[in-house]
Amino acid sequence: MTNVFDDVMAQRSNAELIAILNSPEGDYQPAALEAAKRVFDGRNLSFSQLETARNQISDAREKDEAKANEPLSVLPKILAFIFPGVYLILVSGLFNAEGYVRKAREIRRFTLYGFCFYFTLVLLVILSIL
Repeated sequence: MTNVFDDVMAQRSNAELIAILNSPEGDYQPAALEAAKRVFDGRNLSFSQLETARNQISDAREKDEAKANEPLSVLPKILAFIFPGVYLILVSGLFNAEGYVRKAREIRRFTLYGFCFYFTLVLLVILSIL
């Protein structure tokens, strides 16, 4: 019995199949998981092939973690503070979608700092006029 995912899963690497099979519940459709299991079982991998796949998975996770923890450089922080706006919130969404979690968080934070600074500045000017 085949399903629409059989061809897709057959093109996946051993490491990708292992990652799919070990993914949290709900990440993949049940039919996709069944196809991945069927393809994986059909490959009859040796211990060395499994170990290579596991190493590839751990390398990919380390790379993703390093990417997620990469800090935002100083210039974007300064620009977000000086020119806060909705555009920067959208940029933070792009960072988040690309896996740069820390960069997204920092650009939102400095945008908020900029908004607060300008709000306080306007409030002080208004209070000094009254």
